[in-house]
Amino acid sequence: MSSKTPLCERLAWTLPQAAEVYGLSYEGLLEAANDGRLITTRPRSRRGALSWRHVTRREMDHYMEIYEI
Repeated sequence: MSSKTPLCERLAWTLPQAAEVYGLSYEGLLEAANDGRLITTRPRSRRGALSWRHVTRREMDHYMEIYEI
């Protein structure tokens, strides 16, 4: 099931979605997440498995401000 809320209005995204919203490269965000410069979460799916990495709007704004992107 997909959300009907537009991407730009959401409070959290997967890394590919965040890259699209902020106009950044997915590879750059993935590298930042792997290095610990970008804090992500992995919420549980309906089946109980870990889902895709998610990043909040607050964390993305902080990342953009700190690294002056």
